[in-house]
Amino acid sequence: MRAIREVTVYAHGDSELLSTWSNVPYFFTKTLLSKGIRVNRVDINPPSWVEKLYDRTFWRVMNKVLKKGFFTTYLHSGINHWHIQRRIKRAVGRYPGSDAHIFLSFSHTSTGLSKVPAVLFCDWTIDYHFKYFQNRRPRSFELGPMKRQDRIVEDANLVISLFPGVTDYLRTYYKNPNIVYLGNVVNSEVAFSADEVIARKKGSVDILFIGNRKYVEGANTLVRAFVRLKARIPELRCHIIGMEARHLAEAPDGVQCYGYLDKAKDEDRNQYYSLLQGAKVIVNTTEKWGAFSSTIEAMHFYNPVITSPYKEFTQTFGEKINFGYYCESNEDTLLFDALEKLFHDSRYESMCRAAHEAVQPFTWDSYIERVLEKLRELS
Repeated sequence: MRAIREVTVYAHGDSELLSTWSNVPYFFTKTLLSKGIRVNRVDINPPSWVEKLYDRTFWRVMNKVLKKGFFTTYLHSGINHWHIQRRIKRAVGRYPGSDAHIFLSFSHTSTGLSKVPAVLFCDWTIDYHFKYFQNRRPRSFELGPMKRQDRIVEDANLVISLFPGVTDYLRTYYKNPNIVYLGNVVNSEVAFSADEVIARKKGSVDILFIGNRKYVEGANTLVRAFVRLKARIPELRCHIIGMEARHLAEAPDGVQCYGYLDKAKDEDRNQYYSLLQGAKVIVNTTEKWGAFSSTIEAMHFYNPVITSPYKEFTQTFGEKINFGYYCESNEDTLLFDALEKLFHDSRYESMCRAAHEAVQPFTWDSYIERVLEKLRELS
């Protein structure tokens, strides 16, 4: 077994900030430090001015000509990859004592630059994004970043995905035998009283939605269902985190939008967790993906869930759940029925407790221990 005393962690952004990539780099590195591991942090984000210049000129033109090519942004360009690999090479030389180089990305690696293991940790690959989310083949100009990523994943010493279904797919797509799923994690460190939170929820009339503009279809469905339910429960309120009112088809009375709430800022963080603790239910019925990370964080705060039965959620929690309801399609009639049922369900408190219990194993402490165990097994 290899001893792990020091690692170098590469992230797109400052891993000391809660606002970086849904809080994952912050918790990942903080938990390593809590276990006595020395962590060398490397930010591999490109300079913001370079990215903006590229995306506002070349990418904007390509997007119009080629009908929104997702991977034509500077972040996925060959020149950015070349610059990042140079920075990785410098970091390898700067931290010769590292026992592993851990990339919170599937697109970059230290393979060929260092003799210690290269570990990739992320959600899904570019290929998976095309097949599952966009349901299409990549265009010719999108093949470069995809093929480059394929080589990186294939050659990595350890590949970790946050999702079981993605992991199954990667294992069939690649020959690399070291592709693993180690569970998931709740990105929160806020202390609270379970009894106080549940008591607050039992009398709540607040529906919570968390998701940026990618989830606007789910948000619009919720607003339509909310309007119908408000006719029966006049005091009802709907809170939408991640979008502004202008992003919605309509924002009627009772719907409040907060835009992006940055957990690195005290005021935003307090607002975010006040909403989580005061909500009656968290809702996101967007098809294929219902904002998994924010949903399980809400479950940690005893929130029942109404969501679409997308693959990763059902593989994690089952085809039937005792902490809410699945909406088989993103339709306001189905969502209205589920919301009305939940507001009058005599099992509401048990649903709250079941939601929390379902994600109780998802602690960063136990997750990083599993990561370290895998690292120690690498020869």
